[in-house]
Amino acid sequence: MPTPTPLRRATAGGAAGVVLLGLLTAPATAAPPTAESGAPTVVAADGATATIDAIDPSSRAAGVLALYTPDSGAETKTNAFGGEAVLRAAGGGAYDVVSVCTALDSCPKPGNNAIPADGAVLSASPPEAGGADDRRWLRDRLRPGDRVQLRNLLIRRATTTADATDPTATTNPAGVDPAKGECFPGCRGAEQLVVYTPAAGRERTGTNDFGYEITVRNGRVVARQGGDSAVPADGYVLSGHGSRGSWLEGNAPLGARVAVDGDTVTVDVDAESFLLGAERAVSAARQAGQAARTSCLEFDPAAVDTALAEAAGLLGRARDAAAAEPERAAELARDAARRADVAGYRARESRPVEGRGLWVRPIETSPEQIRATVERISAAGFNMVFLETVWGGYTIYPSPVAERAGMPAQRPEMRGFDPLKVWIAEAHARGIELHAWTHTFFVGVESGGGPVLTAHPEWAAVEREDVGKAGPQPSRMEPGYYWMDAAVPAVRAHVLATFEEILRGYGVDGLHLDYIRYPVSLPYGADFSYSAYSRATFTAEHGVDPYTLNPESPQWPTWNAWREKQVTTFVDQVRTMQRRVAGDRKLSAAVFADPTDGLAKKFQNWGAWVDAGTLDFLTGMSFGTSADSVGHDTAVMRRRVGDVPLYTATYGPLRGSSPDLMLDQVQAVNDADSDGAALFAYNQLNARQQEALREGTFRTAATVPHADYRAAARAGTASLREALRLATACAPGATTAGVRLRLATAERLLADGLPARSADAAARQLRRAATVAAGWGDGVPPELTRRTVRDLTMYARWAELA
Repeated sequence: MPTPTPLRRATAGGAAGVVLLGLLTAPATAAPPTAESGAPTVVAADGATATIDAIDPSSRAAGVLALYTPDSGAETKTNAFGGEAVLRAAGGGAYDVVSVCTALDSCPKPGNNAIPADGAVLSASPPEAGGADDRRWLRDRLRPGDRVQLRNLLIRRATTTADATDPTATTNPAGVDPAKGECFPGCRGAEQLVVYTPAAGRERTGTNDFGYEITVRNGRVVARQGGDSAVPADGYVLSGHGSRGSWLEGNAPLGARVAVDGDTVTVDVDAESFLLGAERAVSAARQAGQAARTSCLEFDPAAVDTALAEAAGLLGRARDAAAAEPERAAELARDAARRADVAGYRARESRPVEGRGLWVRPIETSPEQIRATVERISAAGFNMVFLETVWGGYTIYPSPVAERAGMPAQRPEMRGFDPLKVWIAEAHARGIELHAWTHTFFVGVESGGGPVLTAHPEWAAVEREDVGKAGPQPSRMEPGYYWMDAAVPAVRAHVLATFEEILRGYGVDGLHLDYIRYPVSLPYGADFSYSAYSRATFTAEHGVDPYTLNPESPQWPTWNAWREKQVTTFVDQVRTMQRRVAGDRKLSAAVFADPTDGLAKKFQNWGAWVDAGTLDFLTGMSFGTSADSVGHDTAVMRRRVGDVPLYTATYGPLRGSSPDLMLDQVQAVNDADSDGAALFAYNQLNARQQEALREGTFRTAATVPHADYRAAARAGTASLREALRLATACAPGATTAGVRLRLATAERLLADGLPARSADAAARQLRRAATVAAGWGDGVPPELTRRTVRDLTMYARWAELA
C-alpha cells in the first residue's frame, strides 16, 4: 500500500476538501466575490493571524496548519508529532479554545484529538525544512478560554501557481520522461499544475488517471474528473498531478470562479457557487431516484423523497437570503446540497452479499478508543478489516519472536496492553472479519531501517547503485523506504515465524500479505537486490555474479526469474505454514492490478500464485482517480484470477475524493465482476464519506462470500429471486419466470448438508439462468438485465467454489 500523498502548500493558502458541490449551467457572468473572501484564516485573541492551509484534508502533510471539522470524523487521526487546539463554536464565526497541546511541550494530546460536534480542531504538522513552525503559533498564541475567529471557511479564495500552459517537451522539460526521452501523458510532469487551452489545438489533455482535472467555461468550474479531459473551445482545463491534483479537488468545487493570470491561478468560492451546486445536487438526486424506480432497484423511495423535500426547502431559503446575506445563503445552500446528496445515496444499489474491506492503521492506545473506532467502522457497513499488525518493523502486539531477534517486542506507544486481542474481540462482536495486515519485506522509513535493520543490517535489500556502501540504504524509486532481502534465509525464517506467531496466538480470520515483492526495480541501476547473500547464491547456481549483468546480458532474464522465484517460493512457504497451523483461516495478498507491471518492476507474479491456488482471495490495488479506471483494472484482474474472489482496492479516502466519486468507484468495481470492494484507508475516511456508505452502497447488511461460499451463493440467489418477484412494475412476471424457477432450483441445491456435486449443479442452473436473462430483450429495462446477469454469474462462481 502507498503512503499518503502530501498536500503541497499553496502560495496563498487554500482549503483542501472543504465542500465538493455541483453545477447545472454556469452563467456567462456572475457577481464578483464579496469583499470578505480570502484565504481561510484563524485570528487569535490578540489579533495575530495564521492561514489555514487545509480543511479536512485526507492527510496532514509537513508544514500544514489544518482545520478538522465534524465532517472529517470523530477524531483528527493525526500522529503525536504535531500540535492541536480544540475549539468549540460560540456563534458568528467565533470559537472558544478548549485545549492546546503540541509535541513541543509535555502534554497529553498533541495529536488525534476528538473533534467536538459543535466545533473544530486546529492541527499543525512539523514544518518542512526551513519552514515556519505552526505548532509554535498554536502554543504561543492560543490559550484555553480564549475566543478566536475563523474566517473565510465558506466564501473563500485560494491562489497557487501553474507550472506550464499547453506544455510541450521543449517548453516543459519536467514533463518529459528521462527514461524514454518523450513526454509523460499530456506532457504533465510529477507534482505539476498545468493549463490546457484550445490555442494548442488539443482536443483532449492526454493525461493519465493519476491526477485531477477541472474544466472551466465562462469563468466557472463546469466539470471535475480524473484525466484526459476534453479541452473546450470556449474555456480551458486545469490539470494537477499528485498534491497539485489534491489542491484542485479541494479548492475548486463545481461552480467556483476561476481566473488564470499569467502563471497565477485564483479560485473564488462565492455564494453563487453554493447555490448552483445545490441546484445541481437536487437535480441529480431526482434523476437518480427516477432511474432506480425505472430499473426496479431495491431501495426505499420514501426515504429518497424525504431527503429531497428537505433539500428543496433549504435551497428555497438560500435563494431568499442570497442578496442580503451571502454567507448565510452559502451555508443554507451547502446544507441543501448535502441533503440532496443523501437522497442520491439512498437511490444507489446496495448488495446483500459482498466483501466490504477497509485497511486500518491502528493509532488507538486504549481498549475504549478501539471500541469506538470499530463501532464507526461497523456503522459504515464494512464487514472486513485489514488491521495493520506488522508495520514499520514493529508488531502492535507483544511479540516474543521480535524480542528473540533483538528487536523491540511491541510498538512503543502500544505497550501495556495487547491491541490485537481487543481489535479481534470488538470486530467479531459486530460480525466483522479481522485479517492481520502485514508488511512482508518492507520495514519502514526510520533512518537506518528502523528496529529490524538496526538489529540485523545484514538482512537489508541492496540497490545496485548502493553496492559497497556501509549500512542499509533506502530505495531510490520509493524514497525513504527500507527493505529486507527476500532471498536471505534468516529474513524468510523471521517473517515466517512472525506470521506463525500471529496465527497461533490470535483468532484472526486471515493473514493479509502486503509488500510481498521486491522494491521497485526499474530503471536499471535502481534495481534490487544485490546483497552479498543474493550475489553469492546466484553465482553458485548460475556461474555469474548478477552485479556484472545488465539488461542486454544473455543471463539477465535468468536473474529476473531468480528474483521472482524468491517471492513466489516465500508465498508458498507461508501457505504451507498457514495450512498446517490454521487451515480454517484465509491467506490473501494486496497486489498490483496490472500483473505484467507487478512482475516487471517488483518481481511479483501473483498470476502464478492464483494458478497454484496459493491465495484464498486477492485485493488488487487500483490507484486511479476515476470510476472508469478502477473498473478497467478490475476487469483486467478478473480475467486473470478466474473464479478466485477479488476485492478491488480503491483509494477515495486516501485522496480525499468526494463521496459521490468514492461510491462511483465502488459501483464500477462491482459492475466489473468483483466480489466486493475494499477502501484505503480508515485513517483518511471522513465523516461525509462514511455517511455516503452508510446511507448508500453499504446500507444493506452484507455477508462476506469467502467465509462460506455455499451460504453466500444461497443468500444471493434467494435475494435475487425475491427482487425479481417484486419487479413486476418494470419486468413482467411471465418474462422473468424462467430465471426465477432456476433460482429456486439453485437455492434448494445449495442447502446445507448436501454433497459437493449439488453445488456444482446449482452453478449450472445459475449460469443457464444468466443466459436466459441476457435474452430478455426490450421487455425488461437494460439496467435490470445487466444487474441480473452480473449477479447470476457471481453466484455461480461462488457455487463452483463451494
